[in-house]
Formats: sequence, structure tokens, C-alpha cells
Amino acid sequence: MSGRRVLLHCNAGVESGMGHLMRTLTVARAARDRGWSASVFGDVDGVGADILRRMDPELELFTTDGAGASIGDFADRARGVDVIHLDSYQEVPDLSSLGPLISNMQDGPFGVRDADLAIDANLASQRTFASPERSLNHLAGIDAAVVRTQVRAQRDVRTTPSAVPRVLVVMGGTDPHGVTARVVAAFDRVPSRLEITVIDPRRRAEVTSAAESSRHSVEVLGFVDDLPAIARGHDLAVTAAGTSVWDFACMGLPMALVCVADNQRAGYHQVIERGLAIGLGEPPHESLDERIGLLADLLDSPESLAETAAELKRIVDGLGSWRIVASWEQLLNTRPHVAPRSAVIARPATIDDGQMLFEWRNDATVRLNSRSRGEIDWESHRDWLARSLDDPDRRLLMIESDGMPVATCRWDRRSEDEWEISITVAPESRGRGIAASAVNAAESTLTAGPPVRLVAAVHRDNVASRRLFERAGYLPHLPADEDGFLAMAKWRLS
Repeated sequence: MSGRRVLLHCNAGVESGMGHLMRTLTVARAARDRGWSASVFGDVDGVGADILRRMDPELELFTTDGAGASIGDFADRARGVDVIHLDSYQEVPDLSSLGPLISNMQDGPFGVRDADLAIDANLASQRTFASPERSLNHLAGIDAAVVRTQVRAQRDVRTTPSAVPRVLVVMGGTDPHGVTARVVAAFDRVPSRLEITVIDPRRRAEVTSAAESSRHSVEVLGFVDDLPAIARGHDLAVTAAGTSVWDFACMGLPMALVCVADNQRAGYHQVIERGLAIGLGEPPHESLDERIGLLADLLDSPESLAETAAELKRIVDGLGSWRIVASWEQLLNTRPHVAPRSAVIARPATIDDGQMLFEWRNDATVRLNSRSRGEIDWESHRDWLARSLDDPDRRLLMIESDGMPVATCRWDRRSEDEWEISITVAPESRGRGIAASAVNAAESTLTAGPPVRLVAAVHRDNVASRRLFERAGYLPHLPADEDGFLAMAKWRLS
């Protein structure tokens, strides 16, 4: 048990929507699963409070009077708290004087504020991250998407194929443009028979009327406690471009998206441009009916639906909440530390460094902390070095202090915007504090323009190496694999 405490702040209601609350509940559950105590604080109306009680009856809720929370309100609730996690577009006072670590969810330009940890979980948000200078630590992109436990439970559930395509229509709790009823009615343009499930928490008359007059089989449900379990039985979701997008992606449920609010526009375009969903348009939705009709070809192609499902699951792994809470835990134990300027420099390795690199590689301590623990022969090493020096996706560096080699660092490109670092300190240079300066020098040579994610694979038992990258600002990225290696990462956003 960690014994840590987190206060999570969000606002939710029939008018403002439940997206922030659902995301907050998910992060709270992830924290409690790791031994934290958690409570929620904010302007949450009766409907939101009822949802919270049904989904997590043990989670404590403190509500404001609807006028917004003051610094005094936060101070009253933050006593003994280790982390304050903010997930709100509304103005929040400066909380830096209260003492807890401040974690902040931002959504493009919405909800941006000073924080110890800033999180934007939108697709490709590393390219559009607003005001990264307002935090020293960042979680960016779809890897930070907050995906509920209920969703992950459905990720690998197999469904029975149906002869009749099954469509889920869910626009969230607000649906300000009345899109739900229009979508249901527009499906009359699809000639083949469909089974449609509509989620309409407000039970609006126009939705019921559209369902009753549809040429398809339509069932209308109110608020459901386990939407993922219902969604799992469908072939396509027609949904607003909000937080549920990443739930459905994690499950591998193909989607057609409707932008229903201004704060969804950026995310809507990113998802559509990436080819992860079909776009059904933005307000005022003049072409919505026509676009719904174009879904007929997709619904008649099980192969296309299966290919899309596999790609969605590959992109969204569902570990966003784990990354957030694990980052809190690391930052509470180890704050990033900028290595002081030193005489240590990094230069490109050459073929003449081969003998020294060979001896360092076969050192017993180095092999103990490597994925490949066996000794290598000179010929294999020589061939590896030649290939490495010619590889455009590898940067092999020698780290020198006062003209003498003291370490080596290597960068390997893993994707367009990701590079993995590895470091070996010379046996005779260990214990001199060289490693931190070596990593700093190696990072300064990586000329790839932002955004770029720097990744380090470290064995969970290698305490010194974990501490090194923690102090260098690398946050938890992946839990330990079957060989005991975990991944740490940090974004260079600007």
C-alpha cells in the first residue's frame, strides 16, 4: 500500500457533460488500485453525483456551490494530500502555495495552467501541446489517454459474428445540437437491415420518435453503468468526438465521428486525418444525413471493419491512467534534476574506438544489466560497429572528460518522433557521477526537431540506472516486460 492521497478536481453535470467526471473516476480507480486514497472535489450536479455513487460507491465526493472553487476551498480539502489532479476547463486558482504536487489534464488550448505534471491525451498532441513551458514534466499524445477498467476488460473479448450489422449511437450527455435523433433518422438511407442501439440519458422525445419511425430495429437506452460491455456487441459506433473515442479505440470498435462542440474540433480533425474514423461533420452538420448514408459500404464489409479494429487496438494500449499515477509516484520520490554544466562532451564514435567499446561491452557489470548477457567475439563486434556507424537511424557517441573517454551513449530511432537511449559508463569511471552528465551531453547532440520522445529501457533491478533517468526527467512509459525491462520516456516538446 502506498499510503498516498490524491484530491481530484472536476466539474460535471447534465449541461456541462460527464466526460471530465468519467476521466476523473478512471484516474481515481487507477490510483486506488495502487494503494492510494482518493476523493473528488468540484461542481458536480445531482446526476453526476449519482453516476459517481453507482460507479464507485466508496469514492468520497465534495461538491462546491456551483460558483467555482476558490483557493480557500482547495486548501480546506488539500490537507494531507500528496497530489491535486485537475481536470477542468473552468478557471482554477494558483495552487502552488498549497504544497501538493499539481497534476493537470489539458485538452488542446482548454484547461491549460501551471503544473508539476501536464497531460494532453489528444491524438498527436505532442505536436500541438499548448504552453509546454508551464510544466517541467509532460505526458503527451494518445499514450496518455485515460481508458476505463471496464473498457480494458472488453479489449480481448471475442464476439459472435452477426448476420445483421450492429450500430451503436452515443453522443454523450449533452448533445447540444440534437444530433442523436438526426443520426437515427439518417440511417434510413442505409438499405441493408441494421440493428441500432441508441444511448440517450435524457430520454428525449425526438430520439424516441426517430427510433419508432426507423426502418431498422432500434433500441433506446438511458444512462448505462457499463457502456463498454454494451459497445462490445456492436460492429460500429457513431459517436461524438469526445473522450469515448479512446475507449472505443482501445476496444477495437470502428467509429464514425460527429463533432458536437468547439472543444472537440481539433481532436476530431486529428482522428479523421489519421484515418482512424470516418468523419460525419461539424456544426451546423449540413451534410450529416448524406454522410450517414455513405456508411453502407463499410457496414457491408466485415473485412474492412476487422482491419480497422486491429489498427485501433494497436494505437491505443489503454495504459494512460497507469502512466499518470506512476508518474505521480515517481515525481513524489524523485524530482527531475538538471545536471550541472561540466567539461563532459559527446562526440561521434569512430572505427578507432572499436577496441575500447569491445572491452566495455564485455565487462561483467555491463552484461548483467543488458538484454544480451553473453560475451561477444571481436569479429561480431567489429561488424556491429561498422553497421552502426553507417546506420542513419543510429547515433553512436563517445563521452569524454578532459579528453579521455569515460562513457558511451547510443541513440536508436524507433519511429518518426521517438529515439531510444542506452548508456555504458567505463568501468574505471564508475562512481564519479559521470552518468548524469553523459546523458545530458548525449541529449544535446540529438538534433531531431521537436516533438521527440526520448526513451530508456531499464531493468527493474538496476536501481542506479532507474534513478539516473528519473533525475533526468524520464517518466514511466511501460511496465516491466517478461525479461524485467521497463520503459521510461520524456517528451522534448519545444
